[in-house]
Amino acid sequence: MKKTLLTTCNAKYIHKNLALRWIYTTCPNKEDVILKEYTIKDDSHRIIEDILSMQVEVVCFSCYIWNIEKTKEIIKELKKRQNDIHIFVGGPEVSFSSFELLEEGVDAICIGEGEESVWEYIQMLETKPREIRGIYTKQFPNKEYRKVDLAWLETFEDPYFLSMDTNDMGKRYLYLETSRGCPYGCTYCLSSTDRSVRMFSEDYVIKLLEQISKSDVKQVKFLDRTFNSNPQRALRIARYINEHCKNQIFQFEIVAETLSEDLLQFFCEEADVSRFRFEVGVQSFKEKTLASVGRIQNNARLVEVLHRLKQAGCILHVDLIAGLPYEGMQSFEQSFNTLFSLQAGEVQLGILKLLKGTKLRSQQEEFSFDYHEHAPYDVVSTAWLSQEEMRKIHQCADAVEKFWNSGVCRDVLRLVLEKNWYTSAFLMFMDLGKEYAKLKRPYQPYELFQCLYSLLKCSKKEADAIILTYYNRRFKQKPKRFIQNYLTQEKKNELLRFAFEKGVDNQQQLFCYGLADIGYKNTLGYQIVLYNEHQTYPKQYFIDLEMMTCEEMKL
Repeated sequence: MKKTLLTTCNAKYIHKNLALRWIYTTCPNKEDVILKEYTIKDDSHRIIEDILSMQVEVVCFSCYIWNIEKTKEIIKELKKRQNDIHIFVGGPEVSFSSFELLEEGVDAICIGEGEESVWEYIQMLETKPREIRGIYTKQFPNKEYRKVDLAWLETFEDPYFLSMDTNDMGKRYLYLETSRGCPYGCTYCLSSTDRSVRMFSEDYVIKLLEQISKSDVKQVKFLDRTFNSNPQRALRIARYINEHCKNQIFQFEIVAETLSEDLLQFFCEEADVSRFRFEVGVQSFKEKTLASVGRIQNNARLVEVLHRLKQAGCILHVDLIAGLPYEGMQSFEQSFNTLFSLQAGEVQLGILKLLKGTKLRSQQEEFSFDYHEHAPYDVVSTAWLSQEEMRKIHQCADAVEKFWNSGVCRDVLRLVLEKNWYTSAFLMFMDLGKEYAKLKRPYQPYELFQCLYSLLKCSKKEADAIILTYYNRRFKQKPKRFIQNYLTQEKKNELLRFAFEKGVDNQQQLFCYGLADIGYKNTLGYQIVLYNEHQTYPKQYFIDLEMMTCEEMKL
C-alpha cells in the first residue's frame, strides 16, 4: 500500500480529530500510515515542509468550515512542490458540492463516512482504476453518500485510546460518539441529511466508559447529535457515568423539550450535576421561524426543562441563531431575552451559516439570503435583517462571549440588570458590543472593564467603585490600576487597621498583601482585597462608609 498521511488542521490543540482516528483504526496496513494533526494557527509553510519531509505518496485531509481555506492553501503549495503527491479530502465541508476542488489540486473526494472507502481507494491506486463507492474523482464522479456498519466498526481497536494519544489524554478533549445520524430535519443543519439514527451497541459504549473512568481524561464531549433520542438508553448510559466516571466532565447535546421525565428527574435529583454539561440548541422562540426550518419545538416545555436543570445546578450552554427566516430584530431580541432570563452558564449567539448540502442553502433566493461564498458561509443579510442589523448582532455576539460566557464581567452585568439600568439584556449587550468593537487589538484586561462604564447609570464615583470591586477580584495579585485614586494613604491604612480589628487575618498579611479602596455592595462603601503569597484568588471584604461593619463578599 502507498505510504499515506492522515492529517487535518484542528481549531485548537486540545481538540482531537476522531474521524482520522477511526480511519487509522480500520487501516489494513498501519505500518504504511502516519497520523499527524496541526492547528489552524500553525504556519502553513511549516506544515507543508513537515508533510514533504515525511515522503508520503498520499495525503488525506479532514476538512471542516474552520480549516478548509487553510487546507486549500496547503494543497495548492504541496502540488506545486511535488506534483505526483496524491491528494485525498474528506469531511463534512467537502462531502457536498465541492467537486470544483478537483481543479484545485485534489485527486479524490470522500463522500460520506470513509472508514471503508478510503482504504479501498488507496489500495486501488496500485491496481487498475475502478469506481469506488463513496469516492468522487474526475474519472468516476460518484456522488453516493456512503455509510458504514457500526457493528463492523466495533470489531476494530477503538480509536479513543491509541498509543499515540497516551501521553496527552489529560490535556485534550476526548470526543466520543455512541451514535451517528439525527432524528430531526432542521434545514440549516448538515445532520438533517442523515435522518436514520444508527447506534453503537450499549455493551460497546459501556466498555468505552469503563476505560474512560480509569484514564487521565478530564473532558468528554459526546458527538451524538441528540443524546436523548433514545431516552431509556440515554438514562442507562448517564447512570453508568454518574456511578463510575468520577473524574471526568461529560458534555451532551440534548433536545431539552423532549427530555423524558425520568431523565430530567435523574439529572435534577440523583446525578452529580458538576460532571454533566448540556448543550441545548434553542435557535429561536418564534414559531413561524422554527416551522420554516423544519424544527418542531414546544417552547413552554423547553423553558420549563431549562429552568429545572438550572435550578438543579446543571451546567447549561444554550444557542440562538441570528438570520433565520422571518426573524427580525424585534423578535430576535425577544428570543434572546427569553433565553437569557434563564441565566444559563453560557449563551451562544450564532450567525446563520448556509452550509453546503443543507436544504436552507438551496432556499437562498426564497428567503433573500445574502451570504459569504467562502467558509464559514455566514449570512450577511436577510429579508428581515439588514446588513447593518446583522453587523450589530455580530458585535452583540462578541460581547456575550467576552463579557458573559468568559465569566470575567458577569457580576457587573447582573448588577446592571438588577438595577434596571437596562430592561433588555439584548440591548445591554448591543451597547456593550459597540464599546468592545472600539478596543484596539491586542487589549489589556482592564480595558474590558472600561467598556462597562457605558452601562452604569450612576455617578462617576459609584461607577468607579462598582468597576473596582469586580475588577480587583478577578486577579491573583494586585492588578494594574486604571481608575483615579479616591483615598489617601492615611485612609487606606485606617481601613486596613479596621479590617484587622474585625478579624480579617493578621496585620502583616493585611499590610503586605491587602488592597484598600472604594467599593460597592448595593451601596457605596470601601473594599479590602486580600491577596496572598500563594497567588490564589483573593478574599474580598466590604466596609460601610461609617466604618461600622466589615463583611466578606462571596466571589
